Amino acid sequence: MRHLLAALIVAFAVPATAQVQGVMLDEPVEMPAFVYTNDLGETFTERDLTDAWTIVMFGFLSCPDVCPFTLGNLEAAVSETSLRVRPDNVPKVVFISVDPDRDAETVSEYAKFFHPDFRSFTGARDQIDALVEATDSFYRIMTPDSSGYYEVQHSSSVSVIAPDGTLRAKLQPPFDPGQTAEFLARMQISYRKELSQ
Repeated sequence: MRHLLAALIVAFAVPATAQVQGVMLDEPVEMPAFVYTNDLGETFTERDLTDAWTIVMFGFLSCPDVCPFTLGNLEAAVSETSLRVRPDNVPKVVFISVDPDRDAETVSEYAKFFHPDFRSFTGARDQIDALVEATDSFYRIMTPDSSGYYEVQHSSSVSVIAPDGTLRAKLQPPFDPGQTAEFLARMQISYRKELSQ
């Protein structure tokens, strides 16, 4: 999958703490079939990626820094995007926990802390691995200590999926909300042009 990543990295001329680092793909990448659930009985499958823009991130509920920072950052970026695109083009944000053993019973609550429209799920290990691999993401469950506690390592980038259900870009936090909104709006314009050709 890495060979599909274009050399184009978009980094706007703003301070290092306020950038957008968007990596566009050379060509769209199809997503595999998958099924995730949460404790409310809701499901999230590859069919939910169609007919809307979706941002997917991976993490775990007890993550001390990367997950809460990125979700808070995404809330600001999506709010800014809503000022630039039609309501039906505002990206949905979906959080997938890679730690179902600890997170399955409360996963639905997590993303909603950051925005009421954000959704979160988890699933069986093979389902998690399928989407992690397809989006060129990463996680590792570390060896438990003597008490059974274990750490989880994971990538911080998020995946931008177009309404045709294909992966189109990866974004690396921190996101400047305005610049990220502009990036996503321009991406949608390019997508519509592609469809009209």
